Amino acid sequence: MLRTEMTKKVKITPSVAEQALIRLMRVGDRLWRESDERFGQWGLTDNHYNVLRILNGAAEPIRQVEIGRKMLSSRANVTKLVDLLEDRKFVRRLACGDRRVNLVELTDEGAKFIEDTLPAIIGSANETMKPLTRDEQKTLFTLLGKLLEG
Repeated sequence: MLRTEMTKKVKITPSVAEQALIRLMRVGDRLWRESDERFGQWGLTDNHYNVLRILNGAAEPIRQVEIGRKMLSSRANVTKLVDLLEDRKFVRRLACGDRRVNLVELTDEGAKFIEDTLPAIIGSANETMKPLTRDEQKTLFTLLGKLLEG
């Protein structure tokens, strides 16, 4: 029988902060997978839906770069997102005086899509958050906001 020497193991006592971050990453991973599945049924990603929601909330057509700022995405990424949404007739690009600037607006088809899918999106969010009371959901929202602010 061949005997090998055991590699020394380091005893790790995780901190509460580390444990919370690990749990948050696990929850985030699960939410990403569920999101991919949910939006995939419509041939979109959550980022496509985010663009639609941004445009829906805009009082007038907005520049692609502004969409990117609201999404925290790169301009190139927004271009690809808008390309697909334009192919689906959910958004329309508008010409303006500056050829370097693209204005984008939601079309009636895009608004109808949001209207038709919103109950499923809200229902999914409610289902995901069901284990928490309304007060716990508010607290979670506040705490996550603090983490985002840094």
